[in-house]
Order: sequence, then C-alpha cells, then structure tokens
Amino acid sequence: MIFLSLLYVFLAYLVYNYVKKFKNYGEGQLKGPMPLPIFGNLIQIGADKPHESLTKMHEKYGPIYRVWMGDVYTVVVNDIDILKKMLVTHFDKFVDRPHSPSFQFYSKNYKDLSLADREAWKEHREIVAAALTKTKMKHIYELFDQQVQDLLASMAESEKSGVPFQPRRYTQRFSMNTMLMFVFNKMVPYQEGVDSGLLKEILEPADEVFHDLGTAKLGDSIDMLKPFLTIYFKLANTCLEKVLKFIRKEYQEHLDSFKEEYKNNPRDFMDIMINEFQNRKEKLESIYLICLDLLLAGTDTTAGSIEWSFLYMANNPEIQEKAYKELDSVIGKNRNVVLSDRNSTPYVNALIKEIGRVKPIGAFGLPHACSEDIVIDGHFIPKGAQVLPNFCGISKNTKYWENPDEFNPNRFLGNSNTHGFDIFGWGPRGCVGRGIAQDELYLSIANILKKYKISSTDGKQIRDDDIFGLTIHPHTFNVSLQERV
Repeated sequence: MIFLSLLYVFLAYLVYNYVKKFKNYGEGQLKGPMPLPIFGNLIQIGADKPHESLTKMHEKYGPIYRVWMGDVYTVVVNDIDILKKMLVTHFDKFVDRPHSPSFQFYSKNYKDLSLADREAWKEHREIVAAALTKTKMKHIYELFDQQVQDLLASMAESEKSGVPFQPRRYTQRFSMNTMLMFVFNKMVPYQEGVDSGLLKEILEPADEVFHDLGTAKLGDSIDMLKPFLTIYFKLANTCLEKVLKFIRKEYQEHLDSFKEEYKNNPRDFMDIMINEFQNRKEKLESIYLICLDLLLAGTDTTAGSIEWSFLYMANNPEIQEKAYKELDSVIGKNRNVVLSDRNSTPYVNALIKEIGRVKPIGAFGLPHACSEDIVIDGHFIPKGAQVLPNFCGISKNTKYWENPDEFNPNRFLGNSNTHGFDIFGWGPRGCVGRGIAQDELYLSIANILKKYKISSTDGKQIRDDDIFGLTIHPHTFNVSLQERV
C-alpha cells in the first residue's frame, strides 16, 4: 500500500514536472528542444561536450533559445548584440547569479566576489577593482618580467636536454606565481617540484576546486535531488577546505605583521582586504573567499590561454613565423618584449585575440539570473531564468565570422569589424581582472614567440579538440623547441 501511494505521488510529480516545462509565455516565447520530465534537455546536451551540443542547437533554434537544465529554465545566448543589451543596457535585470547547492557551498552562502548577490557583489567589486589599478599593481608588473624570464629559462633547459616541453606544467606555475605575488606576496620557485612546497599545498587543491566547479551535478539542476547534494557537501571533506586553510594561515600572518604604513602602501592584496574590513568581523569569510576567487580565476584561465597558444603555434607554423618577424622587426634581438611594445605589434595582438576566439577559455563564463520579466529584441525572458552566454557559439557564429573554424588572426587586424567581441565578457559583471590578464597574455606569448620556434614532436598536427570544464583545456601535449638566433 505504501509503495503504491509513493508510486502515485511520483507519477503525479512527473506529470506536474512535465506540464511545468511546457508553460506558455505568450508572444516572444523562446524556441528550444522538447524537454523530458525531470531531466529536461540534459540528456540531449550531454556532460562531456555541452558547449558543442549547445552550439549545434544554435543552428536549429537561432541566436537565443531556451533549454531546460533539469528543472532550470535556461536561456542560451549566441549573439553579441543581444548579450550586450542584457549585460550592459539592462544590466540591473541580469546582475544576479543563479543559486545552486554547488554555488552556495563554494561561496559559503554567496560571500565571495564571483557568485555574490548584487549588494555584496557591488561592495566587493569596488575593492577588487581599486586594488587592480596599475598604481597599486606596480610590483606585479615588475614580477611579470621576472616570471617571463623564469618561464623562458625553463624552456631553455628543456631544449638543451632534448626532452619535449610540456606547456601545462609551466604555464600553470607562471600564472599561479603572478596571483600568489599579487594576493600574498609569495611565489613558487621554478626549481620546486610539483609534489612539495607551495605547489603541493595550494595548486593541487585549487585545481581540484576549479575542476569540481566545472563538473555537472544533477543535484544542481534537478529540484528533487538538491537536498541530497547539499547534504553531500556538508559531509564531504573537500579540497575547498585545504585551500581555505592556506588562505586563513596567510591572513593571520599578514594580520600579525600589519603596520600602519601598509594602509597607504600595501604589500599585497591581503593587506588591502585587512585595511578595508579590519573592523568588520562579519566580513572575515569574504576576505578568504575573494582571495580564493582571484587565485582560481587568475590562474586557470591565463594558464589555459597560454597553453592553447603553444598548440596553435605548433599547428600553424606560417602564422607563427609571421608573428616572429613582426616582433623581430620592432624589437630586435637584444631585448625582451615589454608592454610598451604592444601598440607596435598589431599582428601579435590579433593572434592572441584569435586564440581567445577559436578556443574561448571560459566556454560559458558564469551564468546570470534574470530578476524580472523582460523582452529583448522580441525575445521574452521570464523572471528566474538562468542566462548562459555561449562564447563557443559566438565564436562559431557566421553572423560575425567568415569561415569561423579557420584559425586566422587577420580577422582582428586593421578596421576589421569584430562586433565588440570580448572573451572577458560585457558589462560591470565582466571579468574584473581583464587588464592584468591581457598584460600577462601579451608579455608571455610575445616573449615566447620571439625566443623560440615551436613545433610538434612528430611533425604532425597536435589534436586540438578540447576537454570541457569551467575552463576548456587541450589534451596534455608536448612540443619541440628551437631557440631563435
């Protein structure tokens, strides 16, 4: 009898869930694939390559369409102009992030920067944006040059030894050092092994956090499973605590050594946070989580972009040679590339932008939540909808790009119309660290191109299909290096 009662309840829920997914929003209702009860369109989208599945749907349903991520009504946008209207013109309607058990857990109830609700986000962003100004970042730009030299030295060791060079290990360390120096005034020596010291303490668990955030969980999408995922997070001894343990230790060391002079001349970002929140104990958790945001976002995205540059240079030797000749003609052989060279190297700039277009490191970025019903360009977006900017879809959109599958830096040269394409996003909730990221990418990629010729180890094309996560990465690969003379 109990079993039959439960069965009837479940069947009633299935019917309710199914009917809910066919709600008619009237004029302007978005098209999309037919959803299933409970799962919505998750099966059609798949877990391995959702960015590719959603990009293919763009061909059938247009530049903006809806899917059901389980029980979450999701608007997928593959159009720059529509996204700008959402995230810039109507920013206040899309400033929020959707809530989920994973987001709640990793932000400790939305106390960080990237996932915080609007009021907390505004306060936290102002502090971070001020800290990222070039006047306060002077020591970081001094570090960039040293980090580039250390990276090139590691490449030199690989070339002399005849051992193939694996970019991932070194690009991660390069980016991690930049953020460790900015946040904590610390760095990882290039001689330090991956199984000891700071790398073992912070990079490994931070990488696990980033990977877990990018892993699809049914409990984030299906209402009836959300309580179970919440319980799992409460019981699990996760990698998050390992990273937060490191950050708490750094906070205490900074607090113990904090001096009055650091208020106007901070040693690093942690000093800025201590000064801003020193009398607000309720903000202690936010300090830790904002530092975590910077470490995660500032490491994996930049490292991944540099890694893709190795792959595309090896696979496109003619383009690589053209970039090298530009650098050689502008800079010569007796010095390294510096940021002031950027305006004189348009082809290198175009190459970096094209890498970001063909392999947008954040396939979707972070989703937005619509806070009230709104119509944009005739498309109705209901209150509570999750909005997903599909950067992969935009990068393949023939409205903006001729032959989008072709790797062609020329599309970003001169007066070419790139329609305001920006891999860092649009509007106030775009990437707050875009300036430092762009500088990191230019200095590292330009100096690598100037110093070394990059090729595949066997003369064949390196596979360029990607592995999906919060960021998209290539499969691990090696390259051969030849120093330019």
